[in-house]
This record gives sequence, structure tokens and C-alpha cells, in this order.
Amino acid sequence: MSAIRVQLRAGREPIPGPVWMLGIACFLNVGGLSLLWPVNAIYIHLHLHQSMTVVGLVLMVYSGFGFIGSFVSGWLYDRIGYLPVLAGSILLSAAVIIVPAFLQGWWVYVSVMAVFGATCAMPFPVFNALAGHTWPSGGRRAFNFLYVANNIGVACGTAIGGVVAGWSFHAVFYGIAAAYLVLLATTVFGLRPSLSRVAPTAKTELPESRGESVVSNGPLVEVPRSMLPTVPWVPIGVLLLSFIASWGVYVQWQSTVSVYMQAIGYPLTAYSLLWTLNGLLIFFGQPIIGWVVKHVNSLSMQMVGGVTLFAVAFMILTSTLHYVAFVVAMVVTTLGEMFVWPAVPAALAKMAPSHRMGLLQGMAGGSATLGRMVGPLLGGWLFDRVPMHNLLLIFALVCSVPFAGYLLFSKLSRTPLFRWHEVPDS
Repeated sequence: MSAIRVQLRAGREPIPGPVWMLGIACFLNVGGLSLLWPVNAIYIHLHLHQSMTVVGLVLMVYSGFGFIGSFVSGWLYDRIGYLPVLAGSILLSAAVIIVPAFLQGWWVYVSVMAVFGATCAMPFPVFNALAGHTWPSGGRRAFNFLYVANNIGVACGTAIGGVVAGWSFHAVFYGIAAAYLVLLATTVFGLRPSLSRVAPTAKTELPESRGESVVSNGPLVEVPRSMLPTVPWVPIGVLLLSFIASWGVYVQWQSTVSVYMQAIGYPLTAYSLLWTLNGLLIFFGQPIIGWVVKHVNSLSMQMVGGVTLFAVAFMILTSTLHYVAFVVAMVVTTLGEMFVWPAVPAALAKMAPSHRMGLLQGMAGGSATLGRMVGPLLGGWLFDRVPMHNLLLIFALVCSVPFAGYLLFSKLSRTPLFRWHEVPDS
């Protein structure tokens, strides 16, 4: 309850009702999807009898199509609005994920992961773009709120997923489909009426020759193309590349670390409990994060500090095989992601012209999925060739890439790296 009170009291205004509905939608979306996360690599490796290199390739395909889905989703959001994108992607996700329960086989599963990877990635940019459009004064708070909702979903989904998978892998697929159908009902009967009370449909219409019609909490306004604000692509490009590298490191927890724990004798429930801990920490740790963000009010510094904690977590895992090391490393990793993941979309929202909000949030989602594509491939290749101790050291060193990138972003965007003891403007 204290975490909820901090969320409500932080800043100068309460969280708007539409953002609460977005949080509920995010919870349902990630809660259903995360049923798959703890078991996907294990299902491919143990049930379909494929090597870890092949596991990495499948997850690369999954994330590669997720990259396409995120980009297309943001692009469509700016043109046709949020509702067709959400409804279409949710229905397709529910339909395709139950296919492995009826048709089993290696190539069937690869095909399902490709299609599902694209469709399940589409809601994320839409939710972020809606947060930026419906609560522009919320700044980091809006994206942090959705991030907390997402991770409560992770905690619930992974805890349930590990138990359900121990009973039947097919039940996991049915559970994901059921969650998506509930999400569809929530979108149509809860989110849509809530958004209609505060603004027209979040939509940007793009006439061919006259200009562009932009909506931002008000009526459509015709603006000539030459007068529209431009996108600062150089700092944004550096930020997105750093985001890719951050996710490439982080996703090792969902691929190589999961199989590593199985290999050294820990049951699937022990691994699932780490993700439950992750979600609980994100929720109950908000007072700590809120205090730090208030006193270190620099998005760039939050990103730098977060990836530093990622590196520390991998170093902890090299010290011992005891379960306590995995628990401590997950705590440190969770603290790191609590700084990085909300800060990146918040920084993009501050820099994005209103008529490109969907596109840039889609690119952020695509960058995250691209990191989830490259990370398992590299991790799986290393897992089959080097001792796990060396693999962990390698990824601790890889953290220096996003570390340097976020520093460069701070310089290019001309945002101060150190802003101490200031009251946040968001």
C-alpha cells in the first residue's frame, strides 16, 4: 500500500483515470504474455530437444518479428489510431498462440513464435504513446506507472506460468490466449470510454499534400509539413542503440541463466520465484526509487546508474552457485531496470514532436525487442562454447557499451548528467 500512496502523492497532480486504465491493460497484457517467458527456452531445449544455440535462434526470430511489430504498431498509431491496432493485434495473438496445443512439431513452433512475436509486441508502443498523449505533464511518472503495472503482471504471470508448465505446457498456451481475450474486453469496454472522455481518438491524420493534422488533447489542427517540429535523430539514435545493448544484457536472465539454473540442479519453480521477486520489488521498491529520482533528477544519470547495476549483478553470479547469489543478483538487476526502463521512453516523449509520438515509441519498443533478439543468440552461442563463469564476465563487460552510450546521449541532447536535490518537473 505504501508503494501505491507514493505513486499517488508524487509530483504535482494525481494520476489521471485514463492512465489507470492503461495500467490495467498493461497488467493484463504482460501478465498473459509472461506465462511464456519462464518456460520458452526450457520448452525448446528439453521438450523439442534443441541445442541452446538453436534456442537462441528461435528467440532471435521471435524478437526479430517483435521488432517489426513494434515499428509497424507505432507507425499505424500515428495514422489510424490506437483502437484498430490494439484490437487487431490482441485477436491475432490469442488465435496464434494456441496453435502449438493442437499442432505439434519443430517448424510449427518456429512459425508460431514468428507470428506471435510480431503481434504480441504491438500493444506496447501503443500504450506508451497513449500515456504520452493523455498525460503529457506526467513525464517519467506516466511511463513509470505503466512500467510498475507491467511488472506486477510479470510477477503474477511468471509465478503462475512455472506452476502451470509443470503440469502441462499446453495449458500455458491456453492461459495466454485467455488473458488476451480479457485484455480485448478491457480495451473495448474500459479503455476506449475512458480515453474518449479526455480527448479525441489518439490519432494523427496525414493528408497527402496539404500538411498534417495533429491532435494533442484538443481538436485536430492543420499544420503545414514545413512548420512541423523535426525529430532530433542523432541523440535519439544513440539512445536507442544504447537501449538495444541494455536489453541484450538483461535478456540473459530469460535465456542463458534459466537454462544454467536447470543445469546445476535448481527446479523450474526456483527460477520462477526469481521473477516473482522481481515483480514484487518493482512494486514495493517504488518509495526508494521515487526518493532517488527526486534527488537525482536526470534521466541520463538514471540510465547510467541502471546499467552499472546490471554489470554488478553478473559479477555477483560469478562468485558462487548458491541460490542466495541468484536472489541477490536479481535484486540488483531489478534496481537497475527500475531506473533504465521508464527513463528511456520518458526521454523520447520529451524529445518527440506530437505527430511522431507513436513512431518514436514504436522505435523504442522495436529497440527493446531487437535487444531481446541479439541477446539470446549471442548468449546461446557463448553458452555452448565457454564456461558459464566466463559468459557472465563477458556480459558484465558488455554493460560498458550502453554505459558509454547514455553518457553520449546526455552530451548530444544537452541535458545535464547531474541534477541534484531538484524537485522533478514530471
